[in-house]
Amino acid sequence: MHLLRNTSIRKRLTLIIMGISCISVLITTLAISIIGVYSLRTSIVAELGLTATLVGDRNKAILNFGTPEQAIANLSFLDVKPSVVQACLYTGDGKPFASYVSEKYLDKTSCPLSPEMFTRSPSRIQITQPIKGDFGDIGFVYLESTLEQIEDYIEKQSKIALTVACAAFLLSYLLAINLQKAISQPILGLTAVAREVARNKDYSIRAPEMGDPDTQANNELIILTHSFNNMLKEIDARNMQLSEQNAELVRARDVAEGANRAKSQFLANISHELRTPLNAIIGFSSILMNQLFGPLGDNKYLEYSKDINESGAHLLDIINDILDLSKAEAGKLSLAYEEIHVAKAIQKCMTILAERAEKNNVTISADIPKYLPPLVVDRLRFIQIILNILSNAVKFTNPGGNIVTKVALKDVGGAVTDFVITITDSGIGMSQDDIDKAFQSFGQVDSGLNRKYEGTGLGLPLTKKLIDLHNGSIEIDSKIGQGTTVSLTFPAVTLEAIARQDVS
Repeated sequence: MHLLRNTSIRKRLTLIIMGISCISVLITTLAISIIGVYSLRTSIVAELGLTATLVGDRNKAILNFGTPEQAIANLSFLDVKPSVVQACLYTGDGKPFASYVSEKYLDKTSCPLSPEMFTRSPSRIQITQPIKGDFGDIGFVYLESTLEQIEDYIEKQSKIALTVACAAFLLSYLLAINLQKAISQPILGLTAVAREVARNKDYSIRAPEMGDPDTQANNELIILTHSFNNMLKEIDARNMQLSEQNAELVRARDVAEGANRAKSQFLANISHELRTPLNAIIGFSSILMNQLFGPLGDNKYLEYSKDINESGAHLLDIINDILDLSKAEAGKLSLAYEEIHVAKAIQKCMTILAERAEKNNVTISADIPKYLPPLVVDRLRFIQIILNILSNAVKFTNPGGNIVTKVALKDVGGAVTDFVITITDSGIGMSQDDIDKAFQSFGQVDSGLNRKYEGTGLGLPLTKKLIDLHNGSIEIDSKIGQGTTVSLTFPAVTLEAIARQDVS
């Protein structure tokens, strides 16, 4: 069966038909030969029994009153029976009396000492038969015959079987060549159609129908061809439908991308236009706060100038985030890589947020190994990423809570592959839907007009864009009421590797 796996169905059917035909002919010939041998042997045994009876009848008187020489002369009639090898006469008490041996076997055989003491041979037929007298057995006859008739028969049958087998082989081959076409041709036709469809991706091709499946439901090939064509028809229809849907999606994508580009360009333009007056507002409010041109008089003016300065700085931060996000989405945000000390950079971020954390009664701590290799990143963007995550943690952690920053290294075979920074807080937490929403630009988990926590929803989207630019990743694991863990992964690269990437 293994040999048939890689052959075509035409060859398989041909070989199967030929094999069955030849095996059937061989089995039939073998059965006829076996029956013939059995019948011939039975006939020889019966004929040998008649010969023994004839020998006994002709030698009754000699056994009683004659001499062995008379018996030997009497046995000479066996010369006309070439299959008889020898004949032996015994007296009533089992003693040898006379014998006959064919001329071909004079030096090759001899009578047994008694009728029952002969040695059986697979190439001879041997019988012993008593000679009946008026008052009991007066002697015995022993006859031995060859199997030449059977051997001649087997030889003839072998020649006949070989001739029949050759004829059967030739005939079965001719029949197989013609019979297999009824099965192989439709299947080969389906195979050719399937290959053409796969090669050209043309689902409008159909296989030739062989009949009506409704009226010829018992013909599997007709049903197979009809089902195959129906499948192609269904695929063709779906393919056309998918093509139309894809065309609509492409148009919708182009419209969306155009709108997104227009939005980004609008935000960038507006943000750029707003920065100039905002810088002026921040500068003038700073002058008022520091009373560079003399006392303001009422302390309320000092308070208002401080509020103006803080609001302007906050608004400038938002505008800068919008500009950064627009640049990142447009692929125009570039990074200035350098080696930084991770612990010092994180400590700087914690120092910046220390006053806000203290105001919210939130504890910020770090668990960083003493000895770390330098990390190659954009220093300002790295600090921006950490500040965004830490400020969110401070904002969403209730008073009395804590925030812990940890740094770990991933290595393979002793070589550092990644820096993993995890920031864990004991804050309010988020659901998975909230996490997905938080990663969307301008997405807000608490988006109502009277929401408790303020913000533009740009922090996490911008952070993800910046991490993507570093070929890193961000993961958030959060449970409502239990806190949030943000994992930041930065690949451990060298400045040389970054330079090679820029060149390529």
